[in-house]
Amino acid sequence: MTAVLETRDSVNDDVAANGAAASNTMKAKALHTALSDALLFAAPASMRLPFLEAVRLEFGDGQLVAAATDRFVVGVSRVEYAGESFTVVVSAREAKALAKMAKTTTRSRQASRWVEIVAEGRDVLFQFSTGESMTVRALDVELPNWRKLIPRDAHLMGGIVGMGYHPSLVARFTKVRLDEQGPGTSMVLFASVTSSGKPGPTVVHIGENFVGVLMPQRPSGDRWEYRRADWLDQGASEPVGAGAGVR
Repeated sequence: MTAVLETRDSVNDDVAANGAAASNTMKAKALHTALSDALLFAAPASMRLPFLEAVRLEFGDGQLVAAATDRFVVGVSRVEYAGESFTVVVSAREAKALAKMAKTTTRSRQASRWVEIVAEGRDVLFQFSTGESMTVRALDVELPNWRKLIPRDAHLMGGIVGMGYHPSLVARFTKVRLDEQGPGTSMVLFASVTSSGKPGPTVVHIGENFVGVLMPQRPSGDRWEYRRADWLDQGASEPVGAGAGVR
């Protein structure tokens, strides 16, 4: 079976040529942010889909992109990274443990605490500047191609009025990057339609470094029809104590 550790610029070749692995580094806080965001969207054990109880980590091009999905939602988080390019899929269990280790609680340590990443074979070592370290094992699984769910342009958007979502799925997006949310932060939803005109994936943007996908519920007739709720126009009852005067 083929491991999911995909090395575009081979780390092992670099070791052979130079005698030491190239330095792959990033801030510990950034690693914690990316993992924490993605884990919100990984499948829980209760779904009994072990191949989706995972997080895909794509290192390269100056960034780490962490992605996870449970088929109903997708979460993709980007943070800064410097070093070699490689991709690894790790279990949600190990990702949680790594996120906990990467968490930096004090502001004074956020700028100075770094992590170096060394990929060798199917193992990836995370060595923190404060002495902690953890090795994760690449899973022999492949997550669904979430990039195909995100439209490249707006031509499939805006054609439907009304999209239905499960409240518990929407709630996950409210937990993304809580420490970065301020008065100007918005969660922007771009609802799309399929080529046949039915409700399609909804793309979610939160800031500049998070993109998600929210799958809509399927209504009867494949379309949500807008209707003003009848009970809104029912006559109001008499207020309690009306006309009784004030004692």
